[in-house]
Amino acid sequence: MSLRKILIFSTNSKDCERQLLFSRDFPVAEKKAKQTQDENYVSLPSDQELVNGLLFELGHLVDGVEMFNPRRDSCVRVEEKPVVEVSTSAGIIWPLVVVEQKGLVYCCLPVVEAKERPPLLQISGVTLGFTLLCGLADYLRQNSENEIYQMKTDLYSILNIAVPFGKVMDVNIDAALPKLTCKNNLMSQKQPAWKPVLHKGKNHVYFAITEYIKAVLYGRENVPDVWDLYGTVSCKAELEGVTPDITINITSDGLPLDNILIHPCVQSADTSNLSSTDTRPNSRRIRFTPPLEMFTVCHYTVPRLQQLPVSGCYEMKLTGKTATLSVTLQLNCVMKTAMEYCELQIPFYNKGQISSLESNCTLGNTMLSPDKRILVWNIGSKFTTKTTQNISMEATVNFTDGQTTNAYEDPFCKGQNSYAQLFFKVPEFTHSGCYIDPKTVQVSPN
Repeated sequence: MSLRKILIFSTNSKDCERQLLFSRDFPVAEKKAKQTQDENYVSLPSDQELVNGLLFELGHLVDGVEMFNPRRDSCVRVEEKPVVEVSTSAGIIWPLVVVEQKGLVYCCLPVVEAKERPPLLQISGVTLGFTLLCGLADYLRQNSENEIYQMKTDLYSILNIAVPFGKVMDVNIDAALPKLTCKNNLMSQKQPAWKPVLHKGKNHVYFAITEYIKAVLYGRENVPDVWDLYGTVSCKAELEGVTPDITINITSDGLPLDNILIHPCVQSADTSNLSSTDTRPNSRRIRFTPPLEMFTVCHYTVPRLQQLPVSGCYEMKLTGKTATLSVTLQLNCVMKTAMEYCELQIPFYNKGQISSLESNCTLGNTMLSPDKRILVWNIGSKFTTKTTQNISMEATVNFTDGQTTNAYEDPFCKGQNSYAQLFFKVPEFTHSGCYIDPKTVQVSPN
């Protein structure tokens, strides 16, 4: 999990001196690479040679000449982006991790702890390096090339914290920035790796529960419906102290929670899996030391969903170039009627563009997508009508005689086969009944 080199250069500047914006070598990691790779070790070339090699591999113009190169441009070559290899005077440099953004190229070279070339999935430095480069790109996205060139001292200081001696310790640039301005305090307690900076100010704790439902309703007796209900509990805590502890009870009134996956900062948690016969609502107790940034405390699933929040029926009859369809939706009685959005989409792939649409809906309005291949029913933010919780839409769609392209083919939408997709978001509501009682939240030390 070490890096041999980090480079930042511009693809627009023709001045060699201004083209290279930042370069950092790590001699300790370089020595480690030389020892582990033995005879297969390839020394690092000069910065300019490496930049020219990367520009060539990325397909940018070099010296104003653009030519087809079989090794680089052939269809036989297998792309492994964001990983590339560069041929230098000393040999082939691999695996170079590259992130290109807004005319800038961010590059790093992880240490390969093997004599032979291993699969990319076995090189942990590739993932860490890519995440670090994305963080650097996000940190520098508002700066011009001249400003980045003048920020070398700041970048060196950030990498001294995030990548000391080439070893990737923290890929979160936002966590390293406050530490640059903080004085070193003598603390009796050891500071955790996920909280490198202490908070000073008023204490705040914020929790958010987000649930997702994915379901497929077939409407056939011989084919059972399938669905998944899962969620996350997120936390944003600004608390004074080195290692403040937070204890919460995640309670479910309606459905039991199962398959609890926790964050590394969690110290203790009730993560036992449910038995196949356990259908009672349960409570999960979790104690953790929070970092400063927003993070996901845990993931959970709900294995025994009784009813879906919205059920419906969709029918479509295709005659020549005309399709007649009807959709009926019914809201579950436990659901809130107020939504941020609710939209039904019916794609018509493999049938050409929609030439005309006639529709009649009890709520909302209908429209066509810009490519005229999807019928959109915009239900709005209020699902039900004044008299009933059922809404419906009937429509007649006519298609053109034009042939479809490969971009609009769907292996399922053949003949009479069709489907409708419903997208909605309900604020301040969980279908499982999962919630956190504020009275059960404990913070220590107080």
